[in-house]
Amino acid sequence: MKIIIIVFSFLFISASSFAQKVDELEQLIDSICMDWQGDVPGGAVGMVHKGELIFNKAYGLASLEYEVLNNTKTLFNIASVSKQITAYALVLLDVEGKISLDDDVRKYLPEVPDFGTPITIRHSLTHTSGLRNFQNLLSMAGWRDGDPMTNDDLLKYISRQKELNFPVGEEYLYCNTGFVLATFIVERVTGMDFKDWTKQKIFEPLGMDNTTFREDMEVVIKNAATGYNCNDGACRNPLEFYTYMGNGNVYTNVEDFAKWVNHFSTGEIGGQASIQQLLTRGILNNGDTLSYALGIGVNHYRGLHRISHGGSIGGFRSTMSYFPDLDFGIFIFSNTSSGNPGGKANEILSYCLQDMLQPMEPGTRTVRKLNQPGENLTIDYSKIVQQYIVDGIKVTLNEFDGSLYVSAEGLFENILLTPASDTSFYNTDADISLYVNVQEDKKENTLEAIFANDYYFGYALDPKLQDPSFFKQLLGTYYSEELDTRYVIEYIDNELFVTHRKHLPSKITPVTSTKLTADAFHFANAEIIYEDEAVKGLEVSNGRVRNVWFEKMVE
Repeated sequence: MKIIIIVFSFLFISASSFAQKVDELEQLIDSICMDWQGDVPGGAVGMVHKGELIFNKAYGLASLEYEVLNNTKTLFNIASVSKQITAYALVLLDVEGKISLDDDVRKYLPEVPDFGTPITIRHSLTHTSGLRNFQNLLSMAGWRDGDPMTNDDLLKYISRQKELNFPVGEEYLYCNTGFVLATFIVERVTGMDFKDWTKQKIFEPLGMDNTTFREDMEVVIKNAATGYNCNDGACRNPLEFYTYMGNGNVYTNVEDFAKWVNHFSTGEIGGQASIQQLLTRGILNNGDTLSYALGIGVNHYRGLHRISHGGSIGGFRSTMSYFPDLDFGIFIFSNTSSGNPGGKANEILSYCLQDMLQPMEPGTRTVRKLNQPGENLTIDYSKIVQQYIVDGIKVTLNEFDGSLYVSAEGLFENILLTPASDTSFYNTDADISLYVNVQEDKKENTLEAIFANDYYFGYALDPKLQDPSFFKQLLGTYYSEELDTRYVIEYIDNELFVTHRKHLPSKITPVTSTKLTADAFHFANAEIIYEDEAVKGLEVSNGRVRNVWFEKMVE
């Protein structure tokens, strides 16, 4: 395969030097994608410049079972990178005068509850609607990984929603729900299936003949890669029953997607006015402008104007970045959950645009890995030693013979820590760095940690809340009318658990007299609501869903 590569930094060098740089870049990309080579799943890399596909290469296996290689025509699920295409469908209908992006979604979807303030199509496409994210919502309702979810299922649950996460337009909180609603709007306005309409109005006019939205996972898509979850050399097949679309589920290859990225420059369908509408950033009620437009990010990368998005679903990962001022884009798709296309793209960009990129800005987080002991320290361990809850795990700091030790329930016990300051500690062998944020009331301490390059945050535990006398008032059944589901809080083997008929029991830890945390995605946090000093119910949250009401049932 002949590969034509344009590297901006070398446009005016001699032909021989240019050829050398071409080989150098391909070797660099090969080295960056080294983890995709061999009998492992991999991916594909595409780059465009001024309307031309200038780099196009695939790596690794599309199927481990049949040892089929990825190639430049292999189709990948690009997950949330699909959102910009869904949003463009709404933009085209706006241009045709069939809708307005500022219409209330209830004009087309009266099933959506009236929350007092209109939720517009624009709110839905900029993650400012306040609607609950459907994956989190259905998980809380008892749906498990691998349970088939259709757009119709999701509309049913959206229609039951009692409250918003926040007032319309007040915040940005990433939410897939609005993009599912968008597919219904297209279908009700056009009378066509969303897959068929986008194929006829977007993919076919751009020559993206192999690209489609996929809703039915039983439909065979030829030349499609299989997605894999890979960890420590072992790969497994995730359960692929995400039978919904709009927020994701476009299957495409790098050759087809190059035509979509080039469309940002040409405006071939809808014209440049439509492109600019797609790239118009959202604005919050307080006037703040987001770095997110309609289904796509609009920001700067190391000083360069960029439009971009990433995607993740099952075993697929994806990323795309387009730099309008350079008419240059890069997109990488992978069929392994460990593929890291975003990191690979940044490494490639650092080479291709090396003379144009500003230095990386330092991170804003103040915590970092520690490796130097402090000097002349006088540490009051009494203000530090206690139990903390960190991402659902009990972490204990104890003092023995003037030294601090850390234990994490189920992970490790009594690792000796070296003080870096009066309130920060580390162990380089265990790759742990801890920062204790000491408060006047020791019960309000917080803990920040870096463990094996990951950041964690936790709260101090009040010992009075960790005994049966406090647990007793929480025991019982809790029911959500919104989700039509029940949770039971039980006392099992001296510990508190929340159970659901479709989820495994999850351990609960009271953090304060009004706050619970659990070691489960579906039931991550809860606020205890009291009435006349008795527990009335719980407001349960799990990230992109906030404060769903569960009333305690009378036994």
